[in-house]
Amino acid sequence: MHYMLSMKGNCKGAIFQGNIEYVLKKHGKFGLQKVMDEMKANGHRLDLDNLKGGHWYPLDARMLFLEVTSKLFELDNNELTILGRSGFKQSSVAQFDIMLANSPKKIFSIGPDVWKHNYDVGYLEVEYNGPSGSYFRVFDFDAPEIFFVYLIGYYAEALETVGGYKPLITHKQAEKDGKKCIEYLVKWR
Repeated sequence: MHYMLSMKGNCKGAIFQGNIEYVLKKHGKFGLQKVMDEMKANGHRLDLDNLKGGHWYPLDARMLFLEVTSKLFELDNNELTILGRSGFKQSSVAQFDIMLANSPKKIFSIGPDVWKHNYDVGYLEVEYNGPSGSYFRVFDFDAPEIFFVYLIGYYAEALETVGGYKPLITHKQAEKDGKKCIEYLVKWR
């Protein structure tokens, strides 16, 4: 397979760590080796032995990891959200911030800072709409669709961590104040 990705920017290694754990649990060491071989064939090497959660890694490699994992293992949207949940579970900084937040409302107030911690491009905007629903929007982040499905799982896990019962998250392309974005509607009980 050949992948054409060209994203500028970086993300933290902790995001890879959660996804690597997912691949190992679902497909074993052989499955992870297939992902790494496919990434290498497409120009990216990821040194798993020296991967550091707090270090920056190219977004091209991040998106390639998602694309390769998705195609090799034929992940549907449900599996992509499970992959997103694994990304949250391995980010100790995100978990610490969310635990300090201790409520869905506070998660939305710190969301933009969590984004900045994990990505050095794009930004997250939040609009809190009451005790059981909210919006968040991702701007200036030109990623493949699977990444935005992945984020549904990431944010669902974060909400459940602080008691947001049965989060329902949908997303769509939108425009806010004349700027294109991906908009998420988030509801919980």
